[in-house]
Amino acid sequence: MIRTVVNAQCSSCSGTGLYEGCCEVKGEPVVCLSCEGTGCEEITYVPYTGRKKKTGVKCVHFSRGKFIFTGAGKVGDSMTYAEFEKKIKEVKP
Repeated sequence: MIRTVVNAQCSSCSGTGLYEGCCEVKGEPVVCLSCEGTGCEEITYVPYTGRKKKTGVKCVHFSRGKFIFTGAGKVGDSMTYAEFEKKIKEVKP
């Protein structure tokens, strides 16, 4: 598994090196903690080569959502792994 590292604009401060959020006084930003003021963050990732197979799957459900306060867990009818592979098309690398 080869990891790729790239330098990207800091997502916290939009590349300025200065962060001004809801707790900072307007016009008095702080040095960004995410990039330490550089405006740049290093992103490490594994390039996508296709969807991998998962063993031991009994059935597949859709998730209730990403935000725990709106509910967690499964929602809707279940499907088999084969139905999942057919229904949710794989993104080609």
